[in-house]
Amino acid sequence: MDVSGSWPGDSGVGSLAFSYAEWTHASCVREYRLDRTDLPPEIQIQILWLEGLLGREFTDDSGRKVAVLDPGSWNRNAGPDFLGARIAFDGDVVRGDVELDATPEDWEEHRHGCNPAFDRVVLHVSCLPPAHGWFTRNSRHTRVPLAVIPERILVEAAALPASDVFVPPCGACSPLFQTMSTSQVERVMLAAAAYRMERKRKAWRILAGAVGEEQALFELLAETLGYHANKAAMKHLVRRAPLKEIRGNSEAFLFGTAGFLVPVLPESCSDEARLYHKKLWDCWWMNRERLELAPERAVRWVLSGIRPANHPQRRVAALAVLASRLDELHALCSMKCVRSLQEFLAGIRHPYWSFHTTLPSNRRTSPLSLIGKDRSLDFVINHVLPMDDTPEAWNLYLQIPAGQTSSRVEKAAMRLLGKRDDSGQWLRKAWMHQALLQLDADFCGKSPCEKCPLPSQVPEWL
Repeated sequence: MDVSGSWPGDSGVGSLAFSYAEWTHASCVREYRLDRTDLPPEIQIQILWLEGLLGREFTDDSGRKVAVLDPGSWNRNAGPDFLGARIAFDGDVVRGDVELDATPEDWEEHRHGCNPAFDRVVLHVSCLPPAHGWFTRNSRHTRVPLAVIPERILVEAAALPASDVFVPPCGACSPLFQTMSTSQVERVMLAAAAYRMERKRKAWRILAGAVGEEQALFELLAETLGYHANKAAMKHLVRRAPLKEIRGNSEAFLFGTAGFLVPVLPESCSDEARLYHKKLWDCWWMNRERLELAPERAVRWVLSGIRPANHPQRRVAALAVLASRLDELHALCSMKCVRSLQEFLAGIRHPYWSFHTTLPSNRRTSPLSLIGKDRSLDFVINHVLPMDDTPEAWNLYLQIPAGQTSSRVEKAAMRLLGKRDDSGQWLRKAWMHQALLQLDADFCGKSPCEKCPLPSQVPEWL
């Protein structure tokens, strides 16, 4: 199959992505009527706020234009979610705190209205609209401006809602894809992959603009290392321990903020583990007051179902090594250095974590990779190439072989292409996996098979 990345009349990845966007929007996959059960965890919403993905301009409940000039610093202790924000109301700038809730009524449910710690809140932000007649007030019975995140923005930023609908192995659209020519399938897949890449480019620009390019790169590394189970937890960690606050002591500060350090290790731990832990603890304990998180704001790690080599402690160790060598890595984050970047990531070593899976674990005789081949490929495909908006980056994107097939990609391929004789060839390249993930997110993940618009929309679009 000769994949050029375009077809007659196409001018490149931008028009491919635009074509896909027009098609999916026209298909009206679903009309969203969010409720509380659709929302992601509170921590994820707060991270989206910091990244600017929930927007920076709103209208408050008094009809004023609200501009978020500075989202504030993320509170590590009890009290409002964000401290020292700068907010403009119809151009008048005020400084104060911001509280972000799922619903406006959570303000009273959590007793913020009678808590003086919330009297400096200048903006209450909600994911869902209030009941009729609602207004937010503080302990002095002063009205607090309320802004509601537009539903469209919330859905797009948080990729809502995740599907819990059972989909059969071969979906209702499988007969359609079975009758399509190779070039028609290629056209649909290319458009989906291009749209996905354009979304990632947009996300990179927003994130880099919000936190700076260096911190943005640090966060994308953390997200990649967290993989599926701990992606949100790793993003939470690097927001709580940003680069500017951990330089020079990244390992101790990351492990401490992650909650992996304790005053004394159990007696069963080896002398090697004790020495390593003591080195981290001696640095951490002097900074605990500044960086330690309150219990209710602690990073929530997923430990069940995790392979030993992927334990969060090893993921944090790899991130700490990269934080200390970020200048080297940053210089390699371009399409011209993809091979060197992958070699750099594969060569990451640590005297303790290359031979241990957790702090108290026994030492292995042979080393384990801190960053595997699939993780480095994931970083290149999802983050490095989307940073570059040149045609060369798109062409390289189309040539990279696929890594290990995830269960989600496998299921999407079975639903869409399972009845085709050439189904196997659509899993050979990394861009094909990205296309299947996008189609799954836009259709299979939002509608039950019998209501999916894909079978009726594809012929019209083609």
